[in-house]
Amino acid sequence: MTDSLTQLAERMFVGPVWPASILVALLVLYTLFALVGLIDLGMDLPDLDVDVDVPDAGGVDVDIDFLHGIGATTIRWTNIAKVPVILWGGVFAVAFWSVSYGLWHHFDIHRYDPTWLTSTLLSIRNLVIATGITKLATQPLVGYFVDPPSYDQTRLIGATCEITTSQATSEFGQAKFRTNAAPLLLNIRTDGPDIPKGTEVRIIEFDSKTRIYKVTHLPTETSS
Repeated sequence: MTDSLTQLAERMFVGPVWPASILVALLVLYTLFALVGLIDLGMDLPDLDVDVDVPDAGGVDVDIDFLHGIGATTIRWTNIAKVPVILWGGVFAVAFWSVSYGLWHHFDIHRYDPTWLTSTLLSIRNLVIATGITKLATQPLVGYFVDPPSYDQTRLIGATCEITTSQATSEFGQAKFRTNAAPLLLNIRTDGPDIPKGTEVRIIEFDSKTRIYKVTHLPTETSS
């Protein structure tokens, strides 16, 4: 019995299987604590805000805005903002461990030594694969946790959104349209002067070919 446990531990805590095994162990502990009521199981949808305030630094803003858009797209693609975090994390932990354990003991162990550098690189590869598996596994569950949208492209016309890039111009810009789930990130263009980040604007037009929205300044209130 002792020898079997020792062999199991040696197979679970070696090379790139190490981080995956630790993640599964933490998930098991979290679940046990939740079952006895010591912590909240956390089945609410996450409220993720990917906005990052960065000081104006000339041409750097365009790069930051591009990375911001990539980050928001990645978060939406993985479904991490569309299902409860504990559910997404549980599926990811199992997938990560299964991929790490299976690839190491059936493929990698015959080709690599379990050094720190090799294990780190293999873990990154396993993480990417596990993220894809988690995306596929959680996709059928999205409809159970995210209310179906009560809007479409044309119905957004007249609504307001918030500029998320350093500024919006007649040639470039993105804005955040808040919904009851994850915010929509819209590609926008202004109908005139440039508009700075954080400004609330009104959607006035949608181009179905380019999927770009035209926005304008909200009318200012004037006192009589």
